[in-house]
Amino acid sequence: MYYPFETQAIPLTNVRRERVLPVPGEVLVRAGERVEPTQVVARANMPGDFRILPVARLLGIPASQVKRYLRVNLGDEVQQGQAVAARRGLLARSVRSPIDGVMTASGGGRILIEAQPTLFELRAYIYGTVSSVLEHHGVVIETTGAVIQGVWGAGGESLGVLKCMVKSPDEPLRAKTIDPSCHGTILVGGASLKEAVLERAQELQVRGLVTGGLPPELVSWVERLPFPIVVTEGIGAIPMSTPIFRLLATNDGREASISGRVQPRWGIVRPEIVIPLPAETLPPAQTQPGMPLTVGARVRVVRAPYIGAVGTVTALPAHARRIETGARVRGAEVDLGQRAPVFVPLANLEILR
Repeated sequence: MYYPFETQAIPLTNVRRERVLPVPGEVLVRAGERVEPTQVVARANMPGDFRILPVARLLGIPASQVKRYLRVNLGDEVQQGQAVAARRGLLARSVRSPIDGVMTASGGGRILIEAQPTLFELRAYIYGTVSSVLEHHGVVIETTGAVIQGVWGAGGESLGVLKCMVKSPDEPLRAKTIDPSCHGTILVGGASLKEAVLERAQELQVRGLVTGGLPPELVSWVERLPFPIVVTEGIGAIPMSTPIFRLLATNDGREASISGRVQPRWGIVRPEIVIPLPAETLPPAQTQPGMPLTVGARVRVVRAPYIGAVGTVTALPAHARRIETGARVRGAEVDLGQRAPVFVPLANLEILR
């Protein structure tokens, strides 16, 4: 059996998201409580930065004499630029703190200045209900809605109204179409975009951007944007898959949560768009990746010559076949809406749920 990479584009499912603090802290909500995306559900004090100051070396004195020259005591608060040790006389010298903080340790001719801890606030990210509390660590939030996963992303998390800017999945997003009405929205494009689009989107303070493909020369710039971006197909001028585009266009005007966070090494965290939707009955839960490729599965081709095409597996030949490169590979017969099914190497397929 072959277990391909999997991308989900689900119109309605039971969405479950763990919201976990980076360090133990305080949970501010209870199980069963309704939460909103911008609501703080947990908080923690993050340990501050620290600096080790080699006082003995900087003052030119033995380590055993450092205590005589200190101007602060253990536990004292210090300000950036404040003299924490000084030597008078002809060879007058001083040691100043490089940061605001507290002197927390001394020894061996050195002192330790530790910055004050910073408050980290964890927000809910999605509309939903707290289904369980992870004591001192976070919460699990559940809701019903649509989920669209991307293959690459950048930026953090945001909330905004979806605004479809193109009429077809192969149409690029253009800067001239971005006007003041786009302020505070999540823009949905098609095939690709140019540098001017990012400049205009940043100028009008959009909340996020979704595109099929992203030119490779813009990757480093996108990573510095103040809003998240989700790329659904890959790097290059690639049209957005029709099922994904149709799902986003259907929900044009709805409020959505967007996350550009990605952890590609393990595939645990994927960039995504979550669109909360009402449901009369509880829909099936969002499935976890790890399903084998079977006949009837909906797949997306991720490499040329059919890159971006979506179809259905009609057969899984038992034997390898020779492809244009001369290599013999295992593959699948896929119906891409052409006259006949085409043979696609398994490595070029991913499941699209």
